Amino acid sequence: MAVSLQLGLKQNQKLILTQSLKQAIELLQLSTLELADKISEELLNNPVLEEGEQSSSSDIDNANLVSEVSQNLSGDESTLNRAEEELDKYGDMGEAPFSISVEQDKKRDYLESVVAHVESLSEHLMWQAQLTAENEEELFLYESIITSLDPSGFYTQEIPDMTGRKSVSTDLFEQVITKIRHFDPVGCACSNVQESLLIQAKYYYPDDMVMQRILSDHFIDLENLNYEKIARGINKSVGEIIETSKMIQNLDPFPGRQFRSNEVRYIVPDIDVKYVDGEIIVAMNDDWIPPIRINSYYVEILRKKSIEKNLKDYIQDKLQSAKYLIKNIASRRETIIKVVAAIMEAQKPFLIKGPGNLKPLTHVEIAEKIGMHESTVSRATTNKFVQTSWGVFELKYFFVSKLKSANTNEQSSDQVMNLVKNLIDSEDHREPLTDDDIVSVLKKNGINVARRTISKYRSVLNIPPSHKRKKINMIKSEGNL
Repeated sequence: MAVSLQLGLKQNQKLILTQSLKQAIELLQLSTLELADKISEELLNNPVLEEGEQSSSSDIDNANLVSEVSQNLSGDESTLNRAEEELDKYGDMGEAPFSISVEQDKKRDYLESVVAHVESLSEHLMWQAQLTAENEEELFLYESIITSLDPSGFYTQEIPDMTGRKSVSTDLFEQVITKIRHFDPVGCACSNVQESLLIQAKYYYPDDMVMQRILSDHFIDLENLNYEKIARGINKSVGEIIETSKMIQNLDPFPGRQFRSNEVRYIVPDIDVKYVDGEIIVAMNDDWIPPIRINSYYVEILRKKSIEKNLKDYIQDKLQSAKYLIKNIASRRETIIKVVAAIMEAQKPFLIKGPGNLKPLTHVEIAEKIGMHESTVSRATTNKFVQTSWGVFELKYFFVSKLKSANTNEQSSDQVMNLVKNLIDSEDHREPLTDDDIVSVLKKNGINVARRTISKYRSVLNIPPSHKRKKINMIKSEGNL
């Protein structure tokens, strides 16, 4: 078979992600605080960018400057010479003197960077371990156990491996972990909630044998509020069991959680939505995003004919990067506002009536409505929170699934969950509705849901099952069973 070379043309389509497009996708997924961090990082890495408030007139100048930079990068240097007056004006604004001295600025930065230190659980326990340990080996064992505790204060591992040191005996391990369990807060280093509560009961109520027996022998019955079975098991009255269970509620099932305050996640809404006189008003929360502009000093450097090629290439590269960033930030803002406006228009009943009134909604429906791709809608709603008159919600919250219904009106999972809550709120406290009862009521209204779905909704709403609700209601009303 002969081998030959042929010369021909072939046409095909290929999608290439440019650096600008990659950055646009990345910025769209960021929250407001993450975008602020990203801009701060760019301000440090790109000398062409500078931070500063701008008036409406300087915005026009900056826009013209970006356009001129773009044309200059394409090879047209004459445009810069024709705009010398505007650039001089912009340069005067960029070189305004500071109102405070350098020394004052350093002091202010120091004070702003000072953050109050919150003691962690490990630090609090190690402080006590250092006062208790008799030698270095024992202190190392304390540290091995304490640093292995989970955020709730529990220890669920085996005897720690003392790499490079002599092995730990079971007796020494039990001795050390027992001491940790009596450190403040009492009940840490236990393997589960039951063991922790029992340690606390023996520590705080050493003479209350009823409490200790309930926790050691009838913990499952206590969880199920089965006070009658507990009373029969330890030969006490039901009233005494109820009173003891109230004392148990003073104990902390997760002793380490009081040191988790430094893990609190603070949410800053990215968008503010108001419903005024039938009109939906969407506004971006831009207060956290520092305004940026291109520093005209570097554009002036490019004018010089004597500039070195390496320096010219470096500045042009940074100018191009700055231009893309400014453009993509503006594009991100426009896209998010467009997506949020479409979502809120679709979920107008929520803005009027509040939670429990969301309609079925998907990313595809919003994408078709605003003429964007589904993936763009997904990115625009990722890590974004919206402030409404009913509270702060993640944008993903407004996308809810559709449930089968015999009615012509479509029912969302949010609406059905709200119906379940209303049914339980209005039930007879002496005979609470079971999950099967709720399924039957909803079925009569044309809504078909499974019993396990009702159970899942109760769990989301933090509503106990019917038998627990009955006992709780009886205790509240009568004080006994």
